[in-house]
Amino acid sequence: MTYRTVSSSLPRSWLARTLAALGATACLSAAATDLTWKNIQFGGFASQGYLVNTGHNDYLGETSDGTFDFREYAANASWSTGKLRLGAQAFGQKLGPYGGDAIKLDWAVVDYQAAQWAGVRVGRVKMPLGLYNEALDLDSVRPYVLLPQSVYDARLRDFNAAFNGGMLYGNVSLKKFGTIDYRAFYGDIPISLSSGAADFYNTGLNATTLKMKMDHVIGGTLFWNTPVAGLRTGYSYSEFDHLAITRNAFFGPTATTYVKQADAYKRQLASVEYTHGDWIFATEFGREDATFVLTPFAAVTIRPAKIKYGYVAASRRVNKWLELGTYFSYSQEKQATNALLRQADYALSAKFDLNEHLIFKVEGHRLNGAGKIFDTPSHPQPLANRDNDWTMLAVKTTYTF
Repeated sequence: MTYRTVSSSLPRSWLARTLAALGATACLSAAATDLTWKNIQFGGFASQGYLVNTGHNDYLGETSDGTFDFREYAANASWSTGKLRLGAQAFGQKLGPYGGDAIKLDWAVVDYQAAQWAGVRVGRVKMPLGLYNEALDLDSVRPYVLLPQSVYDARLRDFNAAFNGGMLYGNVSLKKFGTIDYRAFYGDIPISLSSGAADFYNTGLNATTLKMKMDHVIGGTLFWNTPVAGLRTGYSYSEFDHLAITRNAFFGPTATTYVKQADAYKRQLASVEYTHGDWIFATEFGREDATFVLTPFAAVTIRPAKIKYGYVAASRRVNKWLELGTYFSYSQEKQATNALLRQADYALSAKFDLNEHLIFKVEGHRLNGAGKIFDTPSHPQPLANRDNDWTMLAVKTTYTF
């Protein structure tokens, strides 16, 4: 990447270009449709957005120049009878260098719930993580263009959205003390070298990732729906066992192949959500911990990875066509050199419900720090070249059927 000097003001033509590209969606029919055939229910969505920021940080693609490489689309089908349900979704996306508009199997499950307190789900299963990870595709139910990126990093969707394996779940009544929702899962997450996860685990290194794998992922969530109307709180845990990244890098004058491996990469997340009338308040705070070992360098132990993050958010339905939202999101990563990579994000959002199927969103971000910028051989963005105070604009339209 060649760095260049750019104006601190937003391009004058961003609105015209955005509306020209996004407005075409409005010609889709707004009439209600019942997409059912032989008890199979069909659905899906398509979205297109635009991202641009001041300065020269490229955050979610080439955002310093403005980019339309920000879209998602999916089609799903489900069938149920009694306690049995089958469903699947095909999904494609383009987010800067990630996704490439390739259509993939997003999730596909066989679900059997014998009782309210006991069910089993197998196949490619949505990852239970925090308040919203299992509802990433429900764009119409929230005002935000981007969920708080400290917890729901859009670049890691193909890594965090689902796993291959099985899950036990259920809802347990505590009578006057509310109810408990639980999830317990075990499986595997295939990691593509073209994914955001590959860059996440390779950022800051002059190295090429050759292979990534893990033995398995295990974890679960426990949420308490309290007796206080609208209040729920929960805890999420996941652990990647034997997460290994094989790299090719220069150690001295020659290139060396080595493996960076953690026996257990652990993630924890605490969540609280409160709904009151037209208001929704939410907060989540988490951390990730791992101790990596380098081989074949005599099994050298390097400094543990420690990442802390969280957000507070509030939104309000103003009327039937307008919903507003805001959040503060923060992340901090401690590097091997003891340096701290920080990024704070202040966001303000508006969602316009144009009709039953079509929505339009606009969102402004004020960012302090650039700790979540990826610095990789294919997209070099060293710390010295990053802006620490910058703004970003995100707009998006979504059609749901």
